[in-house]
Amino acid sequence: MSMLVGASVYARAAMPLRLRRRARHFDVPVQDMLLRVTGPDELYEEARAVGMQFWEQIQSYAIRDPSFRSSKRPVSVPSDAPPVVQQMAALSARAGVGPMFTFRGALTESIGTAMSRSIPDVTVVCGPDHFIVPRRRARLPLEGHAGRNIELGIVVKPELGPQGLHIGSGSGVARSAGDSVIVVASSCILADAAAAGVTAILGKPDSFHAALAYLQRIDGIHGALLVRGDRIGMAGSLELAA
Repeated sequence: MSMLVGASVYARAAMPLRLRRRARHFDVPVQDMLLRVTGPDELYEEARAVGMQFWEQIQSYAIRDPSFRSSKRPVSVPSDAPPVVQQMAALSARAGVGPMFTFRGALTESIGTAMSRSIPDVTVVCGPDHFIVPRRRARLPLEGHAGRNIELGIVVKPELGPQGLHIGSGSGVARSAGDSVIVVASSCILADAAAAGVTAILGKPDSFHAALAYLQRIDGIHGALLVRGDRIGMAGSLELAA
């Protein structure tokens, strides 16, 4: 892993380990976000409708319960809240953060889950968030900044079922220019929540080991990789491949 030292990383579209054909994809705008969906463009209208329905549900609920939008800490929601609202509240609480930190991951997962009913191999990407339903083992390549070329990639395992990845690099007020945070979880919502929590921890002095310990404690995290300057840490069973 020494080639990762001092580098920030981000990901391209997932590809099978033995097959590198370019998959069909289309882009879906949802308000000010753009999602890339791997699949036939005949699914565009369905993906767009799911995205807009998600957006409207969250906006409507946030008017009813402003703390859902503004809280940086976990909040409780009533049993009659929309299912996606309940899921965001539950999974963000597991990571100790407010539910709106998971907004982009929840949007990505909502569209990906809908697409998985029509196609067996799904990838939906929105910024640093990836929702993947893999049919076979795949390698999600990592590329480096600052003149470095990283040849490693994350192995996506079909036996884990649907999974969410947050692959963040040098963004967020608590993160320095050389930081990278990669989280692989059972849900894109949970990956977002854990990334928000670990980013807050990394904003404190001498927090690298505390950040790794935090990730180890969250149920549903398959694995994580942290890069800070010349320090690299891994949590869980994240598998990397050349």
